[in-house]
Amino acid sequence: MKGLFNIRTMAEVAVFAAIGFILDTLASAYSHALFHTGGSIGIAMICVMMISFRRGLGAGILTGFIMGLLDLADGFYTIASSWYVVIAQVMLDYIIVYALVGFAGLFRKLVIKEGKSKIHVGWLALGCTIGGLLKFASHFTAGVLFWKDAGANFWGVPGDSLLYSFLYNGAYMVPSIIACVGIMILIGLKWPFLLKDANSVYLKDQSENKGE
Repeated sequence: MKGLFNIRTMAEVAVFAAIGFILDTLASAYSHALFHTGGSIGIAMICVMMISFRRGLGAGILTGFIMGLLDLADGFYTIASSWYVVIAQVMLDYIIVYALVGFAGLFRKLVIKEGKSKIHVGWLALGCTIGGLLKFASHFTAGVLFWKDAGANFWGVPGDSLLYSFLYNGAYMVPSIIACVGIMILIGLKWPFLLKDANSVYLKDQSENKGE
């Protein structure tokens, strides 16, 4: 936890959160016609995934949390039947969704082996997939709980919110997860140093040079 609040880590958290918010905003702009109640096909999750491997689970969750707050401040869709419903929906659809992506960092120690230049792409892909699926699960839960009327109107069959939420949220989350995992695998294969703590790599190089 101590390493989470050093200047380098906090600076990276701020930068990655800002880039992620920009990517999310751009994705929302061209996806709005398809997903009228929110959601977009994009690669903003990459920012959370990258820092969760560079700086750890805590940094990834914090970056995602900040992205969620920025997304919320930019405007949101809600079913305003009561204040507690609004709070619950905002939490599931905005505040925690990108923070959940940070759990990709659970596999950080398996992906990045000490003293090795290469990384384990299999664990990288698994971690990123789990992070993406957790985000989908949050959106899906919100859809089932708060968008029942939209589901009934869409299908013409009352009480079909499970199928509606699964198809609606899956329509943008599945391609987004595939795109993000694919890009992360490419980064892991071609530029693995981007997923490593730059400061620790620098310190290791310095110690090796002194040893010589």
